[in-house]
Amino acid sequence: MYLRIMIKTPVARHFSYYPVFFIALLFSACTSSLNKEDDADAFVGTYAISEVEQVKWGNDSGTLTDTGTLFIYKISANRVQASGYFRTQGEVVGNIVYFEATHNEGSEGYIDSVFGPGVLTGNVLTITGTSTGKLRSNGVLYPWSRTAQITGIKEY
Repeated sequence: MYLRIMIKTPVARHFSYYPVFFIALLFSACTSSLNKEDDADAFVGTYAISEVEQVKWGNDSGTLTDTGTLFIYKISANRVQASGYFRTQGEVVGNIVYFEATHNEGSEGYIDSVFGPGVLTGNVLTITGTSTGKLRSNGVLYPWSRTAQITGIKEY
């Protein structure tokens, strides 16, 4: 049994629903594949950052805390750009982001930073960071280092 609709034109008297159904099904399949999320999509957003760091500067050392905002933007299906709290790019694999090392230099010294894998669980991003360098105090450059535990809460 075929379902048909009558069209009152001399060119076509009958129109079957099957071609319409097939076209709709094809369009639906194509649309759903276009909406597939890339790994990088899960990381995109604004994060409220809190950090606990063990710092050593010259002969002094201690624990410091800091807060800030990190913005993560999608570059491609598996690449992101971070800016704000720190600035670098990263490669995303599943729920892990591998941020590239950074180098910051100015009149007061320099700092090189490397990051451990950043893990996204729900809306919480956790990253470890290690930095070394030399920073100026009273005209003298002193060795500086830190190990940081960085936690970002994604704002929706």
